[in-house]
Amino acid sequence: YMFHGGTNFAYWSGADFKDQYKPVTTSYDYDAPLSEAGDPTEKLFAIRTVISKFQPLPVGPMPPATPKYAYGSVALRKVSACPEACAAPAWHCPAAPRLSLSLQYADLLDVLDVLCPSGPIQSQFPLTFEAIKQVHGFVVYRTQLPRDVLDPATLGALPHSVCDRGYVMLQQEYRGTLERDGQTTLRVTGRAGDTLDVLLENMGRISFGANVSDFKGLLGNLSLDSSPLSNWLIYPLAIDAAIQQGWPHAALLKSSSGGRAGPAFYTGTFETPGIAWDTFVKFPGWSKVRWCIARKGGEGGGAQLSPISIFQGQLWINGFNLGRYWPCRGPQQTLFVPGSVLHVGRPNNITVLELEGAPPAPFLLFLDRPLFNKTLSRSTATTE
Repeated sequence: YMFHGGTNFAYWSGADFKDQYKPVTTSYDYDAPLSEAGDPTEKLFAIRTVISKFQPLPVGPMPPATPKYAYGSVALRKVSACPEACAAPAWHCPAAPRLSLSLQYADLLDVLDVLCPSGPIQSQFPLTFEAIKQVHGFVVYRTQLPRDVLDPATLGALPHSVCDRGYVMLQQEYRGTLERDGQTTLRVTGRAGDTLDVLLENMGRISFGANVSDFKGLLGNLSLDSSPLSNWLIYPLAIDAAIQQGWPHAALLKSSSGGRAGPAFYTGTFETPGIAWDTFVKFPGWSKVRWCIARKGGEGGGAQLSPISIFQGQLWINGFNLGRYWPCRGPQQTLFVPGSVLHVGRPNNITVLELEGAPPAPFLLFLDRPLFNKTLSRSTATTE
């Protein structure tokens, strides 16, 4: 099918629809004759051998594979004072281990003024991405609880109306995730006037077939015990624009000894050892899953055992959006990092938007090869 599939960087992965919505992975390697990194494979040489039996091959050597480098483990840690009490940045501090990553932390809801500088759109009911001209990425939908909810009430969406995943926060506390073809209800409690936020993720548009009119966002209203919620503030997020302009590395973020679950940014820097070669980044420990009883289609729908992923998000290096990581859903376990993205002789800025909650001691691992074809079985709790 593909001679060279390459990579679906940023938000360009798209999606298929085969009985249900199926977002495509960031990698489009496809086991093609040229790999995701543009390297010749055994399949390409086999094709050349067959062609050579029928016509002459082009004169000259085959272009070689680009060099790869395993930069190694990059430990993530919260911002803290230098152990040597010096004023040097972490990447120049003599006490800091090479390739360590200084971590800063910011909850997404705390930086809406940065990510949506134009301010929110007011609407009685939710508006789709298309209605507010948000092409891709993320939108925050905000309203307030209309009454006290002392006993758990059902916060629910109509079937297939959350397009594609909604991360629910009440008073900035993460309560769970609603999904297009998965869980559509959550049980919540709160007080009248409590702020309800739903971060909606567009996971890619259906690219062919009968369902290409693939609207994104909240396509219907959310309800609280069947009573529709109203008076929404809608924040179209320009995350990439902010990161490309230097945020959050140019900002002074508060360091945190322990972040809440839910959408948050993690940032850091590292230096390469004098080279900028292609590499592949893995998320060890960012691939846990829990199983729960999920109800589809509201209270009257059937219950089923469903996987709830713990770690999923986007990764930027030096302002370049490498795409979505989602190791527990798989099968892709690494993201391709072109050497052209990296800097030599100065720090490389890493920004991670983790949507559900980073592990207690997060770190990245740079490898010299990709890892595909690994998923979690129902009996597996974690994968590395």
